[in-house]
Amino acid sequence: LGKAGMLQRLRTLMGAAPDPAPALAAARDAALLAALGEPERIDRDGDRRHRVDVHVYARDFAADRASGRDEGCVLVTSGMSDRLMAMPEGYDGDESAARELLWYVRAPHQAFIERLRWLAKLPFAEGSWLGYGHTVPLPEPPLAGSPFSTFLLLPPVVAADRHLFDNLHLHGQGVEPLAVHLVSDAEYDLVRSDEGLDVFLDLLDVHRYPLVFDPARPSYL
Repeated sequence: LGKAGMLQRLRTLMGAAPDPAPALAAARDAALLAALGEPERIDRDGDRRHRVDVHVYARDFAADRASGRDEGCVLVTSGMSDRLMAMPEGYDGDESAARELLWYVRAPHQAFIERLRWLAKLPFAEGSWLGYGHTVPLPEPPLAGSPFSTFLLLPPVVAADRHLFDNLHLHGQGVEPLAVHLVSDAEYDLVRSDEGLDVFLDLLDVHRYPLVFDPARPSYL
């Protein structure tokens, strides 16, 4: 046996489960390829301790319409789900502790990629977790002069994207995607208030909130 095989056999004899990360990473990349095709590029993470790559996929967001084009990109993290987030003690909800993040943008600016990777690593740096409706203020906006500097996390609007990782699991937890959105300070204050998230989601419908991030959109509050 080679060194890797000897270590694996020792783990088995000692009753330890094999490290799921390499197998999970391969299955995750296969799922992305099957659903989204070949990425335009992959922004590789140099952090070997907890690597989170960001895949960039071109997408026509008007593909379901009879005519016209609405070109943009989908940014998808790959590596966040190699570890489980620390859920609150006694948590009995149905959200997964294994997540990956998506962001719909016009162009894959490096600042977007870096902020998305930062967000994917934040729960492990702070011993916290990310889930539906969570908000995360950024140290600075991803674009100079932008009024949007807080991430809001929601399930992906595109049905197919909600099912990207349906067959992937880590320690019994399903790998589930979350889509990131940027909100203004006033919108952030509303979301944090009692029942504010539901009110804000209604506002998005009223204003026909764009699926693809638009740094020029007005604040809805």
